[in-house]
Amino acid sequence: MIKILLSSFLASSLLSAITIDELVSKSIEKNIDLRGLEKSIQVANEQIKVSKNWKNPMLALKTNEIMLDKPLSNQKMYGVELSQVIPVGSKLDIEESIAKKDKNIQIFSLEDKKLELEAKIYEYSYTILILEKRYEILEYYQKNLDKLESLYNSLYKYQKASLNEILNTQISKLDLQIELENLKTSIDNAYLNLEQISYEKIENINEKLSLKPISKEFIESDLLTHPKVKVLEENSLKYKQIAKLEEANKFSEVTLSVEYMQNKEQDFANISVAIPLPIYKTENLNKVKANLNSNETNDRLQSLLHNLRLQNKIYLNSLNQSAKNYELIQKEIIPLKVKIQKNLENYNSFDLIKPQDNITNLNELLNYEIKALEEALKYYEAYSQLIYFSNKGIK
Repeated sequence: MIKILLSSFLASSLLSAITIDELVSKSIEKNIDLRGLEKSIQVANEQIKVSKNWKNPMLALKTNEIMLDKPLSNQKMYGVELSQVIPVGSKLDIEESIAKKDKNIQIFSLEDKKLELEAKIYEYSYTILILEKRYEILEYYQKNLDKLESLYNSLYKYQKASLNEILNTQISKLDLQIELENLKTSIDNAYLNLEQISYEKIENINEKLSLKPISKEFIESDLLTHPKVKVLEENSLKYKQIAKLEEANKFSEVTLSVEYMQNKEQDFANISVAIPLPIYKTENLNKVKANLNSNETNDRLQSLLHNLRLQNKIYLNSLNQSAKNYELIQKEIIPLKVKIQKNLENYNSFDLIKPQDNITNLNELLNYEIKALEEALKYYEAYSQLIYFSNKGIK
């Protein structure tokens, strides 16, 4: 019966578990901030559609020689005027190009937010996994302290252990209980933090810890396509288009007006054509500003690439060092402590080895397991950052 219940529990745990990549996909679908950016892209699409439209025509009702003491019907002349601004040159093409740049900026901003979200989900998820493993180790540690206290009580009867040893063990148990409760709170809060950004209530994460060194080539191949880089590139191109637009604005449109008038004697029409006279050269100033903005954006782009490369190197160094330390603890230090533990368990002579040494060494072994988890935590913190800074080149 117990086996059936245990099997059912394990099966339900596996069914409720979710992989990190599955969680990322679901989070991207539900995240409200991302939906807002998607709507901005829809707005940008609409802006592209109307970017080449002409301005609305103007209709004016006109009358001349108004006599303030007579009704409108007695006025000598009245009529209507229709005027239309007609674009000339490449102004509308440039405005369409600017609208497309705005859309691209929104698209890459959305991709940047998705990348940030994925990195944060990886960080929270692996933190939870490592904290849960640490909790399991401390629970095992707690059982060893119970055994140690029981052993001291037995030895105390034969005057082979002191009262202080018993009391110190009890203090260690209380300290450990505090640590376990704090750790349980940290795990619960980590799940809540994950739920906050993912909009998913998570009960179990189905991933394994796998620490391995990573080559520099993996983190540098996708830097130029990083969405933050693409945003700056599009902004720079947009400013260049704005500079072209200011130049085109000097002779960008003609205003055509058609006027129909009538009086008691005759009907007649007037036609006028108006063109801008760029005598104040305000377009030149705006063009200079746009070019300066483009150059400033290019400088920011180079600074960003410089920082991305260095941040990648910093996180990669930390990641590889943690992987190295983790392997050293797991493959060299822990096997040695296990060997010592076996030697202690095989000795039966109280003259050579105290019984409590057995449990003390086992606790030291558990401490090294915890140290290995601390290195794993450092590894996955760096790994999560590299997901963002390398534009997922690490995956």
